[in-house]
Amino acid sequence: MKDAAPQTIYLSEYTPPAYLVDNVHLTFRLGALKTRVISRIAFRPNPNAATSDFFLHGDDLKLISAKIDGQSIQPALSGEGLRCAVPDAPFVFEAEVEISPAANTALEGLYMSNDMYCTQCEAEGFRKITFYPDRPDVMAVFTVRIESDLPVLLSNGNPAQAGEAWAEWHDPWPKPAYLFALVAGDLVAHSDTFTTRTGRHVDLNIWVRPGGDEAKCAFGMAALKKSMKWDEEVYGREYDLDLFNIVAVDDFNAGAMENKGLNIFNASAVLASPETATDADFERIEAIIAHEYFHNWTGNRVTCRDWFQLCLKEGLTVYRDQQFTGDMRSPAVKRIDDAMVLRAHQFREDNGPLAHPVRPESFVEINNFYTATVYEKGAEVIGMLKLVVGDEAYAKALDLYFERHDGDAATIEDWLQVFEDTTGRDLSQFKKWYSQAGTPRLTVRDEYKDDTYRLHLRQETPATPGQNTKDPLLIPVAVGLLNDNGAEVLPTTVLEMTKAEQTFTFDGLASKPVPSILRNFSAPVIVTHDKSNAERAFLMAHDTDPFNRWDAGRTLAQDLLVRMVRDDLAPDAAFLDGLASLLRDDTLDPAFRALALRLPSEGDTAQALFDAGHTPDPIVVNQVQEALTLQIAQHLQDTLPRIYADMTVTGPYAPDAGPAGQRALGNAVLALMSRLDGGKQASRQFATADNMTQQLGALRALLQTSKGTAELAAFEKQWQHDRLVMDKWFGLQASLASPENAALTAENLTKHPAFDIKNPNRFRSVFGGLKANTAGFHHPSGAAYALLADWLIKLDPLNPQTAARMTMSYDTWKRYDADRQAKMRLALTRIAQTPELSRDTEEIVTRILG
Repeated sequence: MKDAAPQTIYLSEYTPPAYLVDNVHLTFRLGALKTRVISRIAFRPNPNAATSDFFLHGDDLKLISAKIDGQSIQPALSGEGLRCAVPDAPFVFEAEVEISPAANTALEGLYMSNDMYCTQCEAEGFRKITFYPDRPDVMAVFTVRIESDLPVLLSNGNPAQAGEAWAEWHDPWPKPAYLFALVAGDLVAHSDTFTTRTGRHVDLNIWVRPGGDEAKCAFGMAALKKSMKWDEEVYGREYDLDLFNIVAVDDFNAGAMENKGLNIFNASAVLASPETATDADFERIEAIIAHEYFHNWTGNRVTCRDWFQLCLKEGLTVYRDQQFTGDMRSPAVKRIDDAMVLRAHQFREDNGPLAHPVRPESFVEINNFYTATVYEKGAEVIGMLKLVVGDEAYAKALDLYFERHDGDAATIEDWLQVFEDTTGRDLSQFKKWYSQAGTPRLTVRDEYKDDTYRLHLRQETPATPGQNTKDPLLIPVAVGLLNDNGAEVLPTTVLEMTKAEQTFTFDGLASKPVPSILRNFSAPVIVTHDKSNAERAFLMAHDTDPFNRWDAGRTLAQDLLVRMVRDDLAPDAAFLDGLASLLRDDTLDPAFRALALRLPSEGDTAQALFDAGHTPDPIVVNQVQEALTLQIAQHLQDTLPRIYADMTVTGPYAPDAGPAGQRALGNAVLALMSRLDGGKQASRQFATADNMTQQLGALRALLQTSKGTAELAAFEKQWQHDRLVMDKWFGLQASLASPENAALTAENLTKHPAFDIKNPNRFRSVFGGLKANTAGFHHPSGAAYALLADWLIKLDPLNPQTAARMTMSYDTWKRYDADRQAKMRLALTRIAQTPELSRDTEEIVTRILG
């Protein structure tokens, strides 16, 4: 069946399903080339439906037979699914279809990964398995029988019964089809148990292919048990099945999937050992395992009515996993990390052609809306809501949400209603955070007279595609005031800004205070405040809020980089001295100091220049970034060796926050030292490293200084048989190649025997690395633009989802000069003119080009 022409779907046109499903029985007779799927589905008319049209989604299915109440039928087939006449009463629909898992390179539905059968059904993959109303508001109880001679046969829920070459599973909890999962293969389990707070015994397994991955499961299992305990203690949510399975899969488009009782993970998001995974990998794995487990309640037990409500399950669950990571590690460092991710990815999205609200109004392909706006900004909206109503009211509202909507497919309106019912507040203005796209700008002015301090705030959200005018939002602005000695004269106070312009007055102050605005990044906005460098340096040294102390230094660095590019100025002494003071402060968390040493990215500086009315030259930005890094190293050269020695971790490796922070600061210092010693210390660290954090940190430091050719070869020789480590090897070279060699480096990597276009991790390691190499990707030759377009044209018919997401690399094209714009437009036009381009990629190209 051929795809129908792309059609826009609108939130305003939602209608309830015509038929509801009571139960589903599926039988899979597995074969790599030909799998038979036999379905028996009990339907009943929906009394709330506006139509009686019986339609089942189906994509690339070969229909063998179909029956209603045991009688054969000949349904009408189209490229989108199946239609037929049905009784005006409950009935049973049966179908037998044939699919080819081995031919499924899109990695949606049932596919093969290294001889393992696995599934990915979110958002609309189930329709590639059998005919079904593939929408999240149709929830049913599933029973699944798998027939195969493979030793391990898994599906959702609890095991029901098994025999020779078959197994049956039953999931007692109603779920939408996107949560269906099946895995079959030659697998081994890393097993453990968990006892819930009410005494339920739960068996836990992480399933992997035999041959080495078994040794990489212990940390993931510990993270799972921590997540289960934390969710009981913090949210009162207990696990509800007898078994929780995780399966590691090599070929996977995303990070992981929360299928009920059978989570399927990208291997990179669950497998780790000290020798093969960095501290950042361990933290990421801990967070992703928590995220998918937390979905058991925020996503599975309460799901979303339609895909426009995606932020309801994802934003809330991201917020919960951020809380978890903060509790497991450092809340301050985690908050800074989250803000950096939001500013780098979501602010970029909000400021470009792909801007959309947290809850979109329309889409062509829902896979294109698994975005930073839905996930990360969606989480920020949850955090603001908690700040506005308070911790106690938030907890009560969540309890009411789970009580009221357990087993439901809910909406943003349902979500906000429980907060209104709990607090008595009208949240209609707050709701605009879900419907308005764009990053609000918060302009700050202040004045002091006669012991009275006034803070004048003005909010404005720029126009975005499809939204030219914006209403004022409810913005919680957390503020603190400091005196000249750095002592707080006003502790953190949350101001609720509800108008376009507001003034807040503070009386009884003996002198003009120094304001600390947007503490703990209380809202996802961009603050403009005309401060002197001395005032920012003061906050960098004295602010009692960790986020704003870091952000003061960050803003100093960003302003400095902009002025160095624009005006060819030397670095500001206040910034360098402030950085030195912060680095030498041994009372500060090493992880915090490591973040403080990190300069804004080249992409951030390019955007800052563009926002200030200048056309950025990525090559010049790169040169200035390198020059400032060298000057920082020179300014700190007397301190760096001492800090590096102090951050040496002795004893067995542990990925915990303490030693991980030490290694983070040590490697940040090593990168600076390498600018001065030609990489000598980095070479020594590489040769003696006993964990991947230290080995990769040393290799990165060497490559950043155009050294490390021998170490790069040694790394490949050592790790050539470990696919996840080799992803790092590919990505490091693409991201750190010199601007003039970046495209050629990426092209050569695609010729390496280990490069595989069909493996998303490997494709992203090369071309995601090239995109991250800002000066290289935007080299004036346009070679990188053309190379990426060539490969996206090859990838799109194989894996439209990954191709579409990588096409977003061009989304900042309008901020550069006319020549670069022309080259990017040419690359995008070539992609757009590809015959039979997927609707995934077509939608992204169309939106970028406007």
